Amino acid sequence: MSPWLVILMMVAGGAIMSFQAPINAALRTHVGMWEASLISFGVGTLTLILMVVVAGKGSLANVRQVSWWQLLGGLIGALFVTATLIAAPKIGVTGMIVATLAGNMVAAILIDRFGWVGIAPRPIDLPRLAGVLLMVASMVLMNWSQVRSVWGELRR
Repeated sequence: MSPWLVILMMVAGGAIMSFQAPINAALRTHVGMWEASLISFGVGTLTLILMVVVAGKGSLANVRQVSWWQLLGGLIGALFVTATLIAAPKIGVTGMIVATLAGNMVAAILIDRFGWVGIAPRPIDLPRLAGVLLMVASMVLMNWSQVRSVWGELRR
């Protein structure tokens, strides 16, 4: 698959994900926070079961051979979805997404640098570091009123 097609796929996926938090937050108002997370993951699980049945080519039985940390993706996803249920109504979807991306970028550059979780190490160069710093600056700007409020509390 072409790298540009992969980039376009991720941009489209990112755009679709912007809808996930407000949809789940709306669901939360009817069923509760943890229940909304469970329903969200339940629908996702049913979707994936269908996809595995129709197009799966791997072996679920091989899950017995994986390292424990390779099973953390579901836990991370559940915690993240639940966090978005809280964040979207409080700081808005834009503030939530940019804060998420800033956290993603900081963690990603460290994962790349140290080769954590099976990724080949990549050095931190100036353009990548600048990109991460710009993302963090973007997070501060997009959430300025909350940052200013917290800063004011810390100064007291």
